[in-house]
Amino acid sequence: MRHLIIAGVFVAAFAAPASAEPVSKYSDINLDTCPQGQDFGDEPAYEAICPGPDGWELRVMEGDLRFWVEPRRAGEQTETHFQTLSSFNNVHTKAEWRGEVAAGSFEPYAMILRYFTDSGMGEESGKGNVLVVTKVPATPGERSCHIGYVDAKAVTDANAVAQQIADTTADNFDCEKHTPLTVAPGEPRLP
Repeated sequence: MRHLIIAGVFVAAFAAPASAEPVSKYSDINLDTCPQGQDFGDEPAYEAICPGPDGWELRVMEGDLRFWVEPRRAGEQTETHFQTLSSFNNVHTKAEWRGEVAAGSFEPYAMILRYFTDSGMGEESGKGNVLVVTKVPATPGERSCHIGYVDAKAVTDANAVAQQIADTTADNFDCEKHTPLTVAPGEPRLP
């Protein structure tokens, strides 16, 4: 409970009044079935484009044993903004999209994705489980960015904390000016 209160203090700094009831939708990340994106030739990198809900998609990139995941409108071409965790990592196969339904259409404002981290030292203490909250671009041309990190191994009700960050922070978070919130009372250390 203490971690939930701490998260509430951090979230209050960016809090915006909710205009509608938040809704969750889910999409799959299956690199075996998602169409391949850009071909990097001899570079040790991979890109896949996985479908999201209601006209959205996830651009999933992997390189140097780290994943970058960018939510965007389906078919939109975006510049690559490499934002990942500093530790070696991979991602869960399910993404949660947070948004509102307006005029019958789902409009996401954030995405929550579980990252599994590894320090690379071969010790169990170096393995982590982090919920990364990412801002979904509101307009074409706007970029996505991480707005919060929740240490799911150390924070009680980590999913609820990540949803709270998504629901109260995404609208007012400026990717150029703000630093992502970190709710991590223990290891692993997050960027």
